[in-house]
Amino acid sequence: MSRAARASAHRRGFTLIEVLAVVAILALAAVIVLPNLQALGERRLRHAAQRLAAELELARQRAVVTGIPHRILFDLRNGVYRIEWLGSPDAEKVQPVAAAQEYDVQQGSKLPLKAPMQTALEFAPVPDSFGSFHNFEGDVRVAGLETSYGWIAEGLPEVVFERDGSAAYTEIVLEEPGGAHQTLAVLPLDDAVRYLDDDGKPR
Repeated sequence: MSRAARASAHRRGFTLIEVLAVVAILALAAVIVLPNLQALGERRLRHAAQRLAAELELARQRAVVTGIPHRILFDLRNGVYRIEWLGSPDAEKVQPVAAAQEYDVQQGSKLPLKAPMQTALEFAPVPDSFGSFHNFEGDVRVAGLETSYGWIAEGLPEVVFERDGSAAYTEIVLEEPGGAHQTLAVLPLDDAVRYLDDDGKPR
């Protein structure tokens, strides 16, 4: 073998070793980095689930203390949610009819046969920062809700707490970009929010 051929073979050998070294370094980096990224995503998911569970409990407690139904409204398209309560924003626009004029039988006024005017109650954001829309950190989002009406993965689903704190059974599924998910269940009989494991059982 000539000197030029040996030099060419020598260069090819070093190139192959360099490629193997790069592959080994990348494999080592993947072994170290990927589990840490997965653990980071799971931590963000766990933190988001804890925060949402706390706000669900807050909505329930506010409903009991104030005697006013509350709800958590989810905007699945934008990945945000907020706490609202049942109020009457237009109550000041309704003018009640004077009782003396309605029931003055001595002057021959007619008794009203229709029901008294009532304002339509609607949910509105609660005061302060609780009524602002909140999102989750790290691209965690609500994938959907399992309700008595079935699976809801779009639109504006809600979890409503009545005056006594009761609510319909609802499962809220959170997920993060890595594929991990966490399910929260609003339990009507326990008056509590519980985490569900992969088998669907409360922890």
